[in-house]
Amino acid sequence: MTDDFRERLAEIGPDRGKRERARVREKQAKPPRTIDEMKGVVRKEGVLVVERSLADLIGDEALTSLVSELERTSRTILARDDVAEEVRELLQNPDRALFIDTETTGLAGNMVFLLGAMRVERGDVRLTQVFARDYREERALVESWLAMLEGAGMLVSFNGKSFDLPVLRDRLGLHGFEPPREPPHLDLLHHARRRWQEVLPDCRLQTLEWRICGRRRAGDIPGEEIPAVYHHFVRTGDTRDILTVFHHNALDLITLAEVALKLAAPEDDPA
Repeated sequence: MTDDFRERLAEIGPDRGKRERARVREKQAKPPRTIDEMKGVVRKEGVLVVERSLADLIGDEALTSLVSELERTSRTILARDDVAEEVRELLQNPDRALFIDTETTGLAGNMVFLLGAMRVERGDVRLTQVFARDYREERALVESWLAMLEGAGMLVSFNGKSFDLPVLRDRLGLHGFEPPREPPHLDLLHHARRRWQEVLPDCRLQTLEWRICGRRRAGDIPGEEIPAVYHHFVRTGDTRDILTVFHHNALDLITLAEVALKLAAPEDDPA
C-alpha cells in the first residue's frame, strides 16, 4: 500500500466512542440532515440507494493510488506461482468482482438493513449502499441484491460464506424470491487465516486492517452497537448515529480490497 493511500485512509478511519464520532460529524462540511440528503442518492422509492465514487470518501489521489496498485498487481502476479488461485483470479480481473458487506439487526435469522457493494470500473471504484429505512423496505433491498448478482463474475467478502450469503438467501426466501444463481465466491477470511493465523491474535477484519494493512479507524462505530442504532433510527428517525453505520460499511469494503492486495504480496514482505 502506498504511503498516500494509507494517509488518506487514516483520515477517514480506532474507535474513540460516541464523543469521537460526534467530532467526526461536526467536521463534515454541511453534513446531511437526513439519510435522503446523503451525497449520491440515486433512488428513494421502495428502498434508498446511495451510489458514489470511492474518491468521495478517500479523495482523488488515494483513489488513483488504489487503482494503480490494483493494475500493477494484476501485471506482476502473472509471474508468480505462490498466490492462491482465487486471489489471483480476483486481482487479474478486478472489474468482474463484486465486493459485498451486509449490516443486519443481529445474527442469522435477522433482517438485512444495509447492503454495501463495491466495484472497480474503468479507473474508478464505485460504492453502492442499499438501505432499508424501515423494516418493510427489506423486500426491496433483497430485490436489489438480485439485480447486483446479474452482472457479477465473482463475489468477494469477509466471512460471507458463513454469514452474509446465507443470510441473504434466507431473506430472499422469506420474501418469496427464488434462489438466485451465484457466481464463484472468494471469502477472504479463509485465506487470511491460512496466511496470518500464526502471527496475529485473531483474524477479524479490523485486526487485519490494523496489523496487516497498517491503519486504524477513527470515528467508527463498534459492530455490536449497530443493530441498536438501526432500531433507534426506525423508531425515531434520528440520523446522528445511523450515518456512521454507512461509514463503517464503506470502510469494511475498502479493507476487503486492501486485504486482497496484501494476500498477493510475497510472504516474506513486511506487513
